[in-house]
Amino acid sequence: MKTKLLSVAVYLCLIFFVQSSYAWGEIGHSLVAEVAFKNLDKKTQKIVLEYLNGMTIEEAANWMDKIKNDHAYDKLKPLHYVNFDQGQEVTNTCCDNIIWTLTNTINELKNYKSLSKEEVKTKLCYLFHLMGDLHQPLHVGYGSDKGGNTYQVQFHGKGTNLHGLFDYGIIEKQNISLKQCLKAKQYSKLDLQQIKNGNPLSWAKESRSYLNDIYDTNGPTITEEYEERNAQIIKEQIFKAGIRLSEVLKDTFEK
Repeated sequence: MKTKLLSVAVYLCLIFFVQSSYAWGEIGHSLVAEVAFKNLDKKTQKIVLEYLNGMTIEEAANWMDKIKNDHAYDKLKPLHYVNFDQGQEVTNTCCDNIIWTLTNTINELKNYKSLSKEEVKTKLCYLFHLMGDLHQPLHVGYGSDKGGNTYQVQFHGKGTNLHGLFDYGIIEKQNISLKQCLKAKQYSKLDLQQIKNGNPLSWAKESRSYLNDIYDTNGPTITEEYEERNAQIIKEQIFKAGIRLSEVLKDTFEK
């Protein structure tokens, strides 16, 4: 009996570890892809789906997390994030980090006709996933606490860390949906155009700007006010990630 209980405990710990290592969690990444497709014309949607070759947009958005346990892909692990010390300037530094990789992926896809179909598919998976990761502010976080992974908090009576809270904790507790992300905030046409502008570096700086609010927990116990306030940030960031993803896809395939 003790052996069985120990096995269950180990299994649950592994489940928590794997889940807490995902950015936005499966739901958040899927929402980014869905926001993007809501803002794509039918022709571009069709082209993207043809290159995904049977993979759904949700599967594409989560692929880089799904293969994390396959050691053949260990080299991809540093690509999900970038850390800068508090007060340090966010820059596009070479090489194995999210800003550098997303920038290169966008540029490489501009020449997609020179790539094989499988190469385009892989780069689309990078694009879908990393656009989501970049808009999770703790993926442009502080190295001192590994992007919030060692910052412990209590959320609805259970222990977690700040990174996990943003990856999936608030999203799941608030049951954040596509409709909520699409209507999270009223944007004027000028606002939307400004959201579409920029590049991975400017988007990373914008994500980073939320860290002061995110770390303002006022103690280890997450309050309802904190949850509500940061749920709004999450919905807005998922929306922005989806809008920017759709623009990159349009720029790539509407030529």
